Amino acid sequence: MLKKQGQEVTEDGQIIQTKSEGASGDGSGGRVTSKGGEGSDKSNRRRDAVAVQERTSPVQFGREVRSELRKVSWPNRTEVINYSLVVLFTVIALTVFIGAIDWVFSTLVLELFEPRS
Repeated sequence: MLKKQGQEVTEDGQIIQTKSEGASGDGSGGRVTSKGGEGSDKSNRRRDAVAVQERTSPVQFGREVRSELRKVSWPNRTEVINYSLVVLFTVIALTVFIGAIDWVFSTLVLELFEPRS
């Protein structure tokens, strides 16, 4: 037996109808069951079942990707230039810093192991 969207499966394998999540506002996740007593305790303790979804076609996937990309707040030209300069200067500063630390430690190691006359 396959469950449909808006349904959950209990531990004993029964399918129960649910409302949309959080619609009731009581913290139960909108679960509606016809069982009471110990059955509802078990369903409260168990984790929610993973929804079984059908695979989408590549064409549908492409449509959904385009739809989501339209919602993205893309940076304008000025923002891209500013962000690029920040990245460039940060990379240069870290390169100089790491190079300086490398030079100091390599000098110290060479002085430490240099034979004394």
